[in-house]
Amino acid sequence: MSEEKIYVGNGKKITTQYGDLMKLSLTAEDLEKMQANLSNGWINLNVKERREPSAGGMTHYLEVDTWKPSGGNSEEAPKAAKPAPAQEDLQPEDLPF
Repeated sequence: MSEEKIYVGNGKKITTQYGDLMKLSLTAEDLEKMQANLSNGWINLNVKERREPSAGGMTHYLEVDTWKPSGGNSEEAPKAAKPAPAQEDLQPEDLPF
């Protein structure tokens, strides 16, 4: 089952005196698409390199990451690990040495 890809914005790798940066360009429509795809107030984006730079020199594009974990209730927080026994509860036979 293939999900439709959602593309938002473009990017261009630029070199500055401080190193390489990714300059991103988003339109109002891109922002609306991103807003529509928020999950619990968050959105994940994948920055992918184009096969060939666009006519405007853009070298990358952004795609909304729509992956969701399968099975179970993804809203439920992971169970906390069992706390270690308090120092006063330790006995000499509990020590590994």
